Parts: sequence; C-alpha cells; structure tokens
Amino acid sequence: MGIKGLTTFVRNKSELCMDSYELHDTNVVIDGDAVLCQLYLNHTIPRNGCFGGDYDKYGNTIYKFFHMLFQCKITPYIILDGGYESRKMDRILERFKGRIDQVENLNSRTQSRNDTTPLLMREAFEDIVLKLGIKLIRCDFEGDRETANIAKSLKCPVISNDSDFYIFDVPYIPFPTVRMTVRTGSSLNPDTKQTVSYRYIPCQVYRIDKFLQCTGGLSKDKLPLLAALVGNDFVDGIDVTKLGIRVANKHFLIRIEAIIDWLISETKETALSKVLDLYEGKEREEMIKKLDDAMNGYDFKESKYLKYLIDNYDESTKSDFNMDQYNSYEKLVETFPKLFIDNFRKSLYPTRFMDILTQNKYYNFKPQVEVMDDEHAHTISNDIMAAIHKILTGSSENLVCLIRLKNEVSEDALPLCDMDLPTFNEIQTMDIEDRRRVILKILNINERFVMKSLTCFPDNWYLLILTLKYMIDKFVIPWPVVYSILFCKLVIDVIDPKIGFFRSGESFNKQFHNKIKEITANRKQIIANTKTLKSSLDSITFEDTLIGMSRVILYFEFDRRLKKNVGLYDRKLMHSLSQFQSCLLHIKSLNQLLNMPYHDFFITECFNGTFVYNFTCSLRKRDELDGYVTYLFHRAPLVLNSFEIIIKLIKGIDNDEDKHTVNSK
Repeated sequence: MGIKGLTTFVRNKSELCMDSYELHDTNVVIDGDAVLCQLYLNHTIPRNGCFGGDYDKYGNTIYKFFHMLFQCKITPYIILDGGYESRKMDRILERFKGRIDQVENLNSRTQSRNDTTPLLMREAFEDIVLKLGIKLIRCDFEGDRETANIAKSLKCPVISNDSDFYIFDVPYIPFPTVRMTVRTGSSLNPDTKQTVSYRYIPCQVYRIDKFLQCTGGLSKDKLPLLAALVGNDFVDGIDVTKLGIRVANKHFLIRIEAIIDWLISETKETALSKVLDLYEGKEREEMIKKLDDAMNGYDFKESKYLKYLIDNYDESTKSDFNMDQYNSYEKLVETFPKLFIDNFRKSLYPTRFMDILTQNKYYNFKPQVEVMDDEHAHTISNDIMAAIHKILTGSSENLVCLIRLKNEVSEDALPLCDMDLPTFNEIQTMDIEDRRRVILKILNINERFVMKSLTCFPDNWYLLILTLKYMIDKFVIPWPVVYSILFCKLVIDVIDPKIGFFRSGESFNKQFHNKIKEITANRKQIIANTKTLKSSLDSITFEDTLIGMSRVILYFEFDRRLKKNVGLYDRKLMHSLSQFQSCLLHIKSLNQLLNMPYHDFFITECFNGTFVYNFTCSLRKRDELDGYVTYLFHRAPLVLNSFEIIIKLIKGIDNDEDKHTVNSK
C-alpha cells in the first residue's frame, strides 16, 4: 500500500527508532515486489533502461543477492502480490498513466534518471527464485498484510521498501539500509566459552516500540488510524484541518507530526468518532468502509498461505478461517478450481490470470518504449490473450484491456477467440503432445516447422524460437532484429558459461587480451563441419568463445553518441523490441496455462536490450547480413558454424552438405 511521507518521517528520526543490525542465521520474510524493484533500480548498474532492459545483468544481480543470503545462513521466504483489487481502480489508472508518461519521456539522454522498469522484470525475479528452490508464494491479491502475518508466525523480520511495515507490529528491515556485502563477525558461545565467527549482512532494523517511544506516547492501537489519516491506498488522506489540526497539508512531515500529537490527545474511539462526524449520509457510509479497509489491513490473522511455505505444516493447528472477514473478491477465489488456486499461490501462474477471473479485466498491456502515435506494442499479442481468456473463463464476454492510446489511458475490448480450444479442466487430462498442439494452433505455427526446425534446438530455446517464428510470420520483426536476438541468446547461453560474465570491454580485455593474442598467433586452420545444432553448440571451445566475444563485447556498452545526440535514438527500433517482449511474455503465459508442455524460458538467459539494440543498428548498415556475420566471426569458426545453423533453422532452410572451412588467421 504505502503511507504518504512516513518513510521520510521515520528516516529523519532514524537515530531514535532504528537500530544497527547484523542479519545472519535466521529466517527472513521478503516482500518480493518491493525487493525485486529495488534490485533492478538501485543495484543493476548500468541498467540502460532505454533499450528495454538488460535482463542478463538483472539476473546476475538477483543471483548475487541470494548467494549473499545463503552465505550468511539466512533462509528467505518470498511473498508476492497477486491480482489487482478493483476498489483501487483510481490508483491503477494513475499508475498506468504515470508509466505512459515515463516511457514517452524515456530516451538515451533521460534514461539515467528515469525509473521505468522493464516489462518482464517480475518474471525474471520469480523464475530465478523458483530455480533456486526458495520458498515462494503469490497472494491472491495484495500481500502486505500476509507478509507481516507470516513473519509474525515465523518470528522473523521482514525485508521490504514499503512504509506500511512501519505500522505492522513486526521487525522491519528497510531494503535501502541493506548493505550488499557480507562481513565477518564473532561472538562468544556461552556453553563452550569459545569464540565463534559468523558471516552477516549489515543493515538497520525498525521496531515499532522504539517508534512509539520517539513519538511521545502514541499507543499501538492508534497506528492503523494514523495510516488512514495520513493517507494510504485505501484512504487518500483526510482534511485534518477540519479536526482542528492546524497545519498546511502540503507540509507532510509537519502534518504527520501534528496528526500524531492530535491522536495522543484522543482515545481511538473519540478519534474515529470525530473523523466520521466530518461526513454525512452516503459519504459517511463510504468513509466507514474505507477506514475499516485501511485499519483492518494491519490486524494480525494467521495466514492461509503458511501451508505453502512450511514443510509438513499441520493444518489442524491453525485457526478456523471465517470467510466473512474477507471481501467479495477473496470469497470468489474460493470458488475457483483448487488446482488453479494452488498453482497460482505457488507462483506457477502469473498475476494477470487472477485479474481475468475476478474482474474480466487485463492490466498487463503495460506501455513500453514505443512510437507513441502507433498502435500500442501489445497489439501483436491480442490473439494470444484472447485465447488465454477463452481457456481460463470459457466466457462469451469480451476481455476488457487497459491500453495506451497515443499518450492516454484507454480501455479496449478484445475480439472473442473463435478457435475450438480446451477448457481449463480439460487441459488437466491432456497429454503433453496434445497441449503442445494447442499452443501451435493458437500461434498458427505448423508442425512441419516443429519437426524440421524447433526440435533441433536445445529445449530451453523452444519458446524463444516459437516467439520469433510467430513474429516473422506476421511480418512485424525485421531480420536484423532476429539475428541480434539470436546471437544475444548464443552469448548468454553458450559463451558466458565458458568465460564468465563480462559486459564491459575494459574488464574483458584486462582479463583476456593476452590470451586472445596467444590463441590467434598459434591457431591452425579449423574445419567446422558439425551439421546438427546441438552437437555444434557442444563443440564450441573456450578459445572460440573468447574470440567470438571479443568481436561483440562493445555492443553490450552504452554508445555515448546517443547521450550527446538524442536524435540518433531510434524509437521505431525500440517499438519492434517492445513487440518482441510482449510476444515473449504472453507466449510464456500461454505455456504456463497449458502446464508447461514446452520447456520454460528465462528472460535473464535470453535478452540484453543494450546488445540487441546496438547489434541491430550495426547489422542494418550492411548490405548482406550473412556475409557480414561471416566476416565478423571468421576467426571463431565454431561460433560461426552454430550461428549459421541457427539462422538456417529459423528460416526453415535444410542444412546443406558443405563444410565450413575457415582459416582463423
């Protein structure tokens, strides 16, 4: 949710209500949505957001963060938000419009101070968390209260960047206080009298009792009312001058202080009564509902999600859940198929599925860097989303989508899908081949392409190749973009594991310059004649990866000419890359709905926007793409051979019998 100004208010009093803390040897509950944003915005550097997202660098940041936790024997439990709540529609529209404004103003000059996040940022984080086997749950809707309740049940702190946790009665570690470093400490074992060393992460912890002390005597039961009066996602903030609190609303720090002073002088009951006395009739009824929502959100209730996090959880010990305490959307969820609910809560389905089922609305056609006068970049995914909607709901009602129309927010009703598709329940009894055929049918890709091309790729390439094929068949993606995306995947999937993660020419050359000189001086003629892609990829040597990377490492770096001359920044190219990301996202969602008949893909193992943008710009200058690629990689024939096979497969060309003989000198 978020309480306006409270983070700054607490920061100004940090010496009074925050303690230095050594985080180690403990459980910790992580507000996933807050932390995944912080890891991208503040720790993925440089993030080069104007190119659509350097997901590989973001993935590297995520791995480092969790490795740091594991080093300190910290067991994380990740809690994610679920679907949007319709009662927050004003906030949803406000944020959607804010994103339109962000992407409209995002370019090569503004990108360093623009906080636009990439489309698949959440998917990137979730995929890695699941891969690492970390306990993860997705709440049906907003997860702040559940995050706090789970932390109370586990008796451990919360890591977040949400000011609501200053109100929840749980130890709270604001993520900005977490130092991304591991230090060594020591303590005396009281039993053995021996000094024991340990690793820890320096941070600060907030405890509600210290906050109450520094406010001068505010009682704990009034904190939810403080949140409502200041303003959170449920209540915009009340005109407190009508309560006799004499302070200008715009001075929010002084305003918070004044509200606290007023609350200290009132009981909870008299304060509520005086607030409600400001309203009459229907307005009073609405305010009662808003205050109830705002204040109940901070109450402790045993979480219904604990069973997904704790092995051998004994449900017989939990409190009985009274469904009357939940709102209409939460009650509606309990009517959905149990398999859907379990998969959603295990984060096997994306949040957008909940929005479709509870509201028949879709909020995830999020604006990206696009040509603002053109149709929004997600238009290419309309047919995929219409099919997902039909499978999920079986409804004859059109799915209503929130979209960008030029630089404004608009709604669009998707045409109904007219294909004969299985229902959600029917999918559960279908074998893998039949589920694959459903995906191919929706994407209008024939099985010949699958047999002759797709199956030649490693299985973790499948969804990427299907995405490119879908776009190629619709004539919406230029070949230089296709080449760039495929070579980016080749670098991340094959070259990085052999040489390490390098995205700077300076660091790469410092490490390998002399080695590359030695290789090129001593290599003899190499015959690259492997005909199958998988064997060709396996045959790529360390030496070839070094030479191949030396030819493209510069494309991972920001071109400073774009900073000086923003006119060089190509929004039309970015529109194509945004269309690609949209297709990739929605084909991934379709695959999830069909219970993963194709191997899932990780965007962090597929796409670096800076590289794809720069390499595409270079390729577009060439008269003949294949000839230039041969020139570029002729000293890395094993890399070249693999890439040539990839291009033939994506174009549906059978491999010929010619051997590629290349003199690496």
